[in-house]
Amino acid sequence: MSSLLDPEFLRRLARVRLLVRRRFAGSAGGARRSTRKGQSVEMADHRPYSPGDDVRRIDWNAYARLEELILRLYVAEEDLVVYLLLDTSASMGFGDPPKLDVAKRLAAALAYVGLSGSERVGVVPFGAGIGTPMQPTRGRRRIGTVLKHLDALEARGETDLQRAVDELIARRTRPGLVLVLSDLLDPGGYQRSLDRLIAERHEPVIFHVLDREELDPTPGGDFNFVDSERGARVEVSLDQRTVDAYRRRVQLFLEGAEAYAKKRGLSYVRAGADVSIEDALLAYSRAA
Repeated sequence: MSSLLDPEFLRRLARVRLLVRRRFAGSAGGARRSTRKGQSVEMADHRPYSPGDDVRRIDWNAYARLEELILRLYVAEEDLVVYLLLDTSASMGFGDPPKLDVAKRLAAALAYVGLSGSERVGVVPFGAGIGTPMQPTRGRRRIGTVLKHLDALEARGETDLQRAVDELIARRTRPGLVLVLSDLLDPGGYQRSLDRLIAERHEPVIFHVLDREELDPTPGGDFNFVDSERGARVEVSLDQRTVDAYRRRVQLFLEGAEAYAKKRGLSYVRAGADVSIEDALLAYSRAA
């Protein structure tokens, strides 16, 4: 198992569920109710039982053969497609641990939760170009494939969420849950890209990945800062006045992201800095 998911962390993930505010039509076999009218009694598939599932749907004949709790799924129940849009731009390499490491562990956890719930999960990195996407796959046994894909990602190039969204839509993908894991430091802005996802009937979720030093730098000293994505340099004296002005700008940036999500009815979760990965996941799964 990849270091992205250790056994103890996997055990704690049992409390996490993917939150979906709307319903999606999809292919038969998943764990969610179809948007189609009516409910068929024709059984289409099985999936492993998870705590909280309706025990009346347990297939006891399968249990007698396999000694494993299995749920019956019907034609009117459908799977959800989960797209992990992961920011792999150079700015995600900043931090201790790097923001990209935090985002990859979050993505791994969300993928595990989705695959365990019989959802289809795909990965779309964006940074230096769109990166190599991983087409949606299904089944808990596929988690190794997802982890291998995530492990190989590196932080480089400029952020371009718009291009990733454009290419995702150009492939005529089925509408689904789009989990965006990013520091949102996109020169072109992130709102327009997310608006397009909404217009195409996807449901975006924002995981805002940040580092403590970005939020609250320590005053003192003269520095030559280099833009990790564009190479621009600027000399800055981090006196108290400069740091206070910077903190105000950061606060406006954070408030703007949260206000945008609220206005558009999206889930918004911060991760990194003082918010652990587990706390971020629980905050998301408990959101109203």
